Amino acid sequence: LSFNVNWLPINCSLYPLFEVQVLEENETEQIVRDALGVTYRQRKWYRTIPQYLRFPVETEADYEALRPRLDGSAPGRYADDFDEDLHWRRARGEIVGLNFEGMFGFGRGLMGVENWCMAFYEQPELVRRIIADRVAMARKALPRLLATGALDFVQIWEDMAYKTAPLVSPRMVRSFMQPAYEELIACLREGGVQLIMVDSDGHMLDLAPIWLEAGVDGVHPCEMAAGSDPLIVRQRHPRCALIGGMDKRVLASGRDGIDAELQRVQPLWEDGAYIPMLDHFVPPDLSYDDYRYYVERRRELLSHPTGGK
Repeated sequence: LSFNVNWLPINCSLYPLFEVQVLEENETEQIVRDALGVTYRQRKWYRTIPQYLRFPVETEADYEALRPRLDGSAPGRYADDFDEDLHWRRARGEIVGLNFEGMFGFGRGLMGVENWCMAFYEQPELVRRIIADRVAMARKALPRLLATGALDFVQIWEDMAYKTAPLVSPRMVRSFMQPAYEELIACLREGGVQLIMVDSDGHMLDLAPIWLEAGVDGVHPCEMAAGSDPLIVRQRHPRCALIGGMDKRVLASGRDGIDAELQRVQPLWEDGAYIPMLDHFVPPDLSYDDYRYYVERRRELLSHPTGGK
């Protein structure tokens, strides 16, 4: 199983997309309005997190103008070769997966992190409307896919926690989002989806029980730098599936650190429903040779989960 790779190309976002426009530029930078209506400043030759200038939704009027792009039944959400593509994925024995922006993740894309978080206090009815429309989108967009019985795995993308805490309180998640999670997950289960995971960076320990209560199977990427230790999650929630949880800082210390980190999480892969992985990118202080050693050692241990050493 892998994630963030080779998702089904179904547009569960805005449709039609906005026309990408370069609004201003000089020798080194551009100001761009992208396909999702987000305006930002970026460097021309080096891509990193841009400077966000404006998001498509600031007011209820902005959202009302955007709503026609949220019609889940729009036929263009599926590629013309969708059926053929799905056929060959199944013929190759692939795990068929879909990435779906969730109740928090979709709203932050429309409004930006800060504005979206503030909206829970200042524009609660708008927040509830966006979340309700998100579920309605899924109910209209996904039946064609679910009817095939081919969808194995859904990732609900949220990214709703920072280094020390969630971006919104667990109380608000229960109030605004939990019923929507339950409705979405029930829809997916009715369509035969076997595995549903929430993808959230940061310190998500206080959010995990809410997602699990709503019916998801697990969480990832278990970002160690934010204290989301998969051993702690599994201790608190014995049936929670997990991906991630390898501490990149320890791996960068060399092969002894790599062996120690793999040994640290060994109880999880012996217990099952766990895939050890790094979160996000491999840091530059982890040498190529040591990274190869990590990959080979990890493969060896996963091939013999009760022994390997």
